[in-house]
Amino acid sequence: MGDRVKRIHRAGLAGAAALVIAGMLPVQVAFADWPETGLSGAECPVGNGAQWFDWGTQPLVVNSGDGEAMCRVAVNVGSKGAKNVKLGLTLSAESVAASGYSPELLGRMIAVQVSYLPSTPGAAGSTAAGQWVVNGDGSLTLDLPPHDVSGDLMPAAVYDFHFSVAPAVKSVLLKGQLELSADGLASQSVRPVSLSYVGDGHNVDFAAKSTFVPLTPARLLDTRSGIGAAKGKVGPDSSLTLQVAGRGGVPATGVSAVVMNVTATNPTAGGYVTVYPHGQARPVASNLNFTASETIPNQVTVPVVDGKIDLYNRFGTVDLVADISGYYTPGTSGSRFTGLDLPARLLDTRSGIGAAKGKVGPDSSLTLQVAGRGGVPATGVSAVVLNVTATNPTAGGYVTVYPHGQARPVASNLNFTASETIPNQVTVPVVDGKIDLYNRFGTVDLIADISGYYSADGSVFVPTGPTRVLDTRNGTGGFQGAIPGGHGIVVNLASWDYGVPRYGATGSVLNVTATGPTAASFLTVQGVNMLSPSQQAATTSSLNFSAGETIANAVTTGGGDGASIFNHAGRVDVVADLAGYFMKN
Repeated sequence: MGDRVKRIHRAGLAGAAALVIAGMLPVQVAFADWPETGLSGAECPVGNGAQWFDWGTQPLVVNSGDGEAMCRVAVNVGSKGAKNVKLGLTLSAESVAASGYSPELLGRMIAVQVSYLPSTPGAAGSTAAGQWVVNGDGSLTLDLPPHDVSGDLMPAAVYDFHFSVAPAVKSVLLKGQLELSADGLASQSVRPVSLSYVGDGHNVDFAAKSTFVPLTPARLLDTRSGIGAAKGKVGPDSSLTLQVAGRGGVPATGVSAVVMNVTATNPTAGGYVTVYPHGQARPVASNLNFTASETIPNQVTVPVVDGKIDLYNRFGTVDLVADISGYYTPGTSGSRFTGLDLPARLLDTRSGIGAAKGKVGPDSSLTLQVAGRGGVPATGVSAVVLNVTATNPTAGGYVTVYPHGQARPVASNLNFTASETIPNQVTVPVVDGKIDLYNRFGTVDLIADISGYYSADGSVFVPTGPTRVLDTRNGTGGFQGAIPGGHGIVVNLASWDYGVPRYGATGSVLNVTATGPTAASFLTVQGVNMLSPSQQAATTSSLNFSAGETIANAVTTGGGDGASIFNHAGRVDVVADLAGYFMKN
């Protein structure tokens, strides 16, 4: 089995037919001794794969960190094939208990990705992140989808198990077994296996898997008038603590993170603001960047500690305003996120997309249909995530985005000066499939690009706190040097260093900053699967800037565990801070 399986691995699916012709794999015949459905072997490579060992006789060693270890399992079926063939891996309750970790925590510490490779030429394979299920006795079972397997060849299919484990204080030996079931199989085919989890003396803090509750925007902070904090500007190198739990529709308990629109106004000097979990060390990250006298907003997703968050100002003095958009709560009571593989344009008043062609007038609102468009379902959507851009304004002013048909709240999402083009991410509840956009002064064109939506189905959110994952000025994230126009980069976000498992992330929440641009341009940021990254330059925008400007915008991506960042003109340095990630569960 060992040599045969290794050859399938090297050749890949496209080479299966060639192996049959070469005589490496038998063609199906009506032999009486054709193997019945069952496990025919499990082997793991040593080093570069020149040698393999039996997984049943020695444990697979998996070292903490971003590396991985793999084993291959071969499956036979009868000559007629088998339906609903399902391979599972169960770690025994005794081993889990002996590890000293709870089953739930251990399941999050061990990330697994499984590739299903059928031997039949032309048959489709698949790759998916496995989900650990906690059984009643405390054991852990890796839940994998079933497959219908043809009996043309032997082995009929192989499964490649890839393991990556989080940093851990101690090492543990986990014993378990592979279990194969199929329609018509009287009993499971079982084979014992084990994992040697090698810790590195460190731990990863795992935040609660959470779902989202959207809220009509409400003002929680305004230092100009004393809402939420003492009246008066925040000084240089100073922090402000904001109570968010129990205010503006946020419950007093059970909140893992909040989503807010934070605005800096009346700054006396250029600088930045960092929003971070209360009482924790201030991270190397920023959420708002501004020049003297500028008013600028940005959406922030931040973990909540003891019901509070902290806001830090670096230089000069500045007024801060914060409007709540929603919150994440541990468990399944809220909505789940579905990110779009590519953002879609739902509104552009310059060309008549989504609304009549023409600017929005002063003290006027526009209703935008979002449900049933751009990949958003027609029903069942609780909120949408949009990048809204104001352009060509004739006067300084602001735009408020809010649930359709409801009273317009005392809140703002976009602030701008005459002739400025500025974007901001907005998360807004959907009512009757629609949202409303209000313009206060002058006339302005509005653009809206959808990046995802919340509903009963989709992914849960895991907040990580602000973590710097990219800075092209110094090489953080593996890229150094400004991004030229017409070019993009793909940033890997799946790293235990960022609190993100190697496998299983379905999207991310980022704060992306453009700095030092040589020309006016815009960035397109979208999610990618790091197994097959794409740098397709979409026509939508995530961040607009002028030459020499430093500006940030929140970006929520779907599509996988990486982020593609594409610059359309000039050269620009890009900084990205990770606020959290989405995963199926």
